[in-house]
Amino acid sequence: MPAGSALSLGSVLQYVVLGVLAYVLAGAPLLSVLTGSPEGRAGRDSYGAWVPPALSGDKAAALVVPERNLSCEAHALRGVHVLSREPLVVYVEGFLSEDEVREVVDVSEPHFHPSTVWTSGHERLDPTVRLSHKAAVPRTHTVRCIEERARAFQGWRPYVFVEKLWAQKYGPGGHYAYHYDWGTATRGAGRISSFMVWLGDECEGGGTRFPRLERPVDEAWCRFIECEEEGKKSGVTFKPVKGNAVYWENMKPDGTGYEESWHAGLPVTSGTKIGLNIWSWLQEGYDPYASQESAEKKTQEA
Repeated sequence: MPAGSALSLGSVLQYVVLGVLAYVLAGAPLLSVLTGSPEGRAGRDSYGAWVPPALSGDKAAALVVPERNLSCEAHALRGVHVLSREPLVVYVEGFLSEDEVREVVDVSEPHFHPSTVWTSGHERLDPTVRLSHKAAVPRTHTVRCIEERARAFQGWRPYVFVEKLWAQKYGPGGHYAYHYDWGTATRGAGRISSFMVWLGDECEGGGTRFPRLERPVDEAWCRFIECEEEGKKSGVTFKPVKGNAVYWENMKPDGTGYEESWHAGLPVTSGTKIGLNIWSWLQEGYDPYASQESAEKKTQEA
C-alpha cells in the first residue's frame, strides 16, 4: 500500500477513536434513543454527573409523600439496641404501642389475600417460596403517623421515602424463603432500608433469620434472638415479639446491596404470626411536592 494511503487510513482511525470518546463523554445520547425511554435507566448526563434511574409512575404511587402538617402524639420507644454497624441493624423495643398494633391489625384484616412473588417483572403465586397472606394497610391517621415515625427514625434522610405499608399473616407452615429486599438496587435509587415489625406473636417458630450476620456474644440479646438454635452456630434469628421491630439497611452508599441482608421468614410451626413491612425507597433528586404542584397546575389549566 502507498505511504499516502496508509497515512490517510491512520488519520481516519484516529478521528473515529476521538469521535467515540467525545460521544461517550457526552452521555451517549443516541444510545438512549436506540434502547428506548430512559425511564428506569441509570447513567451520566452530558457533564458526566451520575443520574439515577427515573421513578416510574407505579413506584411513585407506592411512596408516601411526607405530610407537612401531620400532627402525631409523642411516642416513646422502650429501647434501641444496635446489633451491627456494617450493615446497620438496629433492634427497637416498643416501636408500636398496643393500641397501634390493634388498629393496624383491625384495619388490615378485611384486605388479606395470598402473597405473591415477582420474577423478571412477573407476579405469581409460589408457596414453595412464600406462603402467607398480605394486605395493603389502609392509611388511617394512626398508620400515617407510623409511616412518619419510620421516616424520622432514619433521620429524615433526603430523597428517602417510606413505601405504603403492608401487613403479612403466617399460619402453620407459613414462611418466606431467603431473599434480599434490595432486589434491583442501583446507585441513587432502590429499596434502601427495611423494618420488620411484629403485630402478632402467638406462634411457635416463625423467626426472621439473617444467616450472614454475626451473632452477638452478650446474653442480653437472648431476649430478642434465638440463642439455642439446634444445628445453627452462626447467624441471627429474631424472635417475633409483638410491638417490637428490627431495622436494617439494604444498600451501601455506592448503590450495591449488603450481602448480610440476606434473610428469611422461618416456617411457623403452630399458631399465627402477623408482621408489618416498612420499606424505604431512595430516589435521588425526586421532589414529590413539585410533582404534586405540577399535576394541580395541569388540572387547573384543563
